[in-house]
Amino acid sequence: MNLHLRNSLAAALVAAGALAGVLAAGAAHAQAADAPVTIDVASATSPRVLGDVKAPVVLEEYASFTCPHCAHFEEAFLPQLKADFIDTGQVQLVFHDFPLDQLAFAAEMAARCLPPDRYTAAKGLIFKTQAQWEHADDPLKALQQTLRLGGMSDATFTACLSNKPLQDFITQSRLDASEKLGVDGTPTFFVKKGDAMVEKIDNLREYSQLSEALVKAGAKAPANPAPAPATTGAPADQAATPASTTPASTPAAGTPAAPAAAPTAAGGPSTGLIVGGIVAALVVLGGIFMLTRRKK
Repeated sequence: MNLHLRNSLAAALVAAGALAGVLAAGAAHAQAADAPVTIDVASATSPRVLGDVKAPVVLEEYASFTCPHCAHFEEAFLPQLKADFIDTGQVQLVFHDFPLDQLAFAAEMAARCLPPDRYTAAKGLIFKTQAQWEHADDPLKALQQTLRLGGMSDATFTACLSNKPLQDFITQSRLDASEKLGVDGTPTFFVKKGDAMVEKIDNLREYSQLSEALVKAGAKAPANPAPAPATTGAPADQAATPASTTPASTPAAGTPAAPAAAPTAAGGPSTGLIVGGIVAALVVLGGIFMLTRRKK
């Protein structure tokens, strides 16, 4: 075999090796894309707390992601509450699911499938965009797109909404709140000093209702109280949104709509690249064969 043939074969082998690497990477990428998503149920059902979990005063919130009054609390009252009581280590805010309808049930399941340290931001995003996704032509698809901004993949969203243990957890949470605590609308708040009940608030109209109840439970009144949060955009009737007489149903079979095809991961080989690699490999091998026949 002469030098030219050896060099040609060496170049062909290098090219074939590179193409084999592309094909192997493509296969691994395809397997990763098809891998089922596992929901960490223990994490998804753990308490959702804003603030120091050792704070002596506990504010428990029962809310629904489709409740406009709950969205108003999140926008108008929570920032001041956080500044006055939560960030100072006096109060911990514990969120409880109380879905009023099937869509709220789906939103609460999806939010819980994010890591606990991203839950508060996702909750704020869902409430802030409530009017957009709730009233979209396809609310579940709009909710799915919203949660992409919170870092949730389409595969996780779909796996989350079909997770039976999480469905059961939220259903039981709502039943317990209704039957044991008398929650019949959202938002409903319970102010506690440790485990001792101090006050129930189910008709929140003014920020002062919350702040006075928290001070009554042992929190210190702000040294320089800020003006009452603006109520611009608040629902005309600020009474709690009533709950239906039966718990919200879990998402129906087949819900949500099939997500759009996920884009190719950054840096990952596309199907076109893999097919092109196969063609190129065949061309290289054919060239080797013909070259070898001519040099014999």
